[in-house]
Parts: sequence; structure tokens; C-alpha cells
Amino acid sequence: MHTVNVATLKAKLSEYLRRAGAGETFQILDRRRPVATLAGIDRSRSLDAAKALVRDGLAEWHGGKPTVVPVRPRKGPARVGEAVIEDRG
Repeated sequence: MHTVNVATLKAKLSEYLRRAGAGETFQILDRRRPVATLAGIDRSRSLDAAKALVRDGLAEWHGGKPTVVPVRPRKGPARVGEAVIEDRG
């Protein structure tokens, strides 16, 4: 893992983002103290998670930006305890 201070990161942000996207990982330092990590995203893992949401009926996708499936309100009065038990099931 490489280290980079905040000032250098700010001055060369595009370069560090490109390098992180290519697989490098950076520990970001603020006054020589680690404050964050910069790493690229594993796109295949993110895509698999999105496909799982669609498959489970929690999201919809028709070729554009995915949308969340709206939750329909319950009919009639419901008790909080019953709702929690139902959601756990």
C-alpha cells in the first residue's frame, strides 16, 4: 500500500483516482497520521450485488439507471411487533 498526504492528493487527484482504478491502494495521511484509504471499486462485485437486488424483486432495471421498488403500505392497522416479526421471517 502506498501513502500520500492530503495536499499531494488534492493537487494530483485525477492521477491518484486513475491509479486506484487500476488496482493500487493508497493510505491518505493528514499531518503524518492515517485518515483514510483510497482504493478502486471491484465492478464485478458491485454488478453482482445489483443483479441480486433485481432478482430478489427489491429493484427494477430496464436498461437505464436502476430504481428501487416502492414499498406498499400495509392495509389496516398493524402492530409494530407484528411488523418486526413479519420482516424477520
